[in-house]
Amino acid sequence: MAALAELELKRLREQLAAVAPPPPAPPPPAEADLPSARPSRVVKQKVSLPDGAQASSVNIWDLEEGDLRPEKPAAPPSPTEPARRRSTRTKTRILGFDTQAAGVVPLFEEPDAPAAEVAPAAPGQGLVMFPTGWLVVKEGPGKGVAFALSQGTNQIGRGSDQTVALDFGDMAISRQNHAAIVYDPATHRFHLAHGGKSNLVRLNGRPLLATEALGDGDELQIGETSLLLKVLCTPDFNWTVCGAGGDGHDMAIA
Repeated sequence: MAALAELELKRLREQLAAVAPPPPAPPPPAEADLPSARPSRVVKQKVSLPDGAQASSVNIWDLEEGDLRPEKPAAPPSPTEPARRRSTRTKTRILGFDTQAAGVVPLFEEPDAPAAEVAPAAPGQGLVMFPTGWLVVKEGPGKGVAFALSQGTNQIGRGSDQTVALDFGDMAISRQNHAAIVYDPATHRFHLAHGGKSNLVRLNGRPLLATEALGDGDELQIGETSLLLKVLCTPDFNWTVCGAGGDGHDMAIA
């Protein structure tokens, strides 16, 4: 009896299920509640390197996404802009010594014309007013040079302060007062005196041991230099007789 009752109950349930309306469908779940899809796991496999190749010090799998972005290459320098080099030298400009501008042309100079060579002045060659005579280098260094003689004492030596400056390379001549020619304005005659130096002074080939009178054409020798005296003033002709003014002492040596 119990089995029959259980079968009858089951039959009634099936009839009620066929007559009853279907239950409403449940609402769809929200987007936030949907489970996110998980990416498949990437399996890292180490690949063996060929012979001779070196492994990189950085593992590519350990890099972040930002590290994998290629860097922008630096822009090449513009060809129109020359490379600036830092000067290692400090330029100094002195005020008051500016160079002349290239566009300035001198009005009183001719750049194309060669400069005239100026012959060096011979030592002792000055302008002598009212000369009494001349002493000419006849032989030796300085041959052909003439020295004007004035009144009073005319010293002979190699120094530039001497009246007869024989600085032509003859080192046998002393620098100062090796000898002297004296013109006496009272008698209008010439005299030769020795300066007391070790090298002898010869007059017409013989040694000069004391002061001696000189005449026109007499020859003096000091070292390798021979000098010839040419007399202008004599008792018959001199600047006093010619009216040079005063007693004939008004002479100027430039």
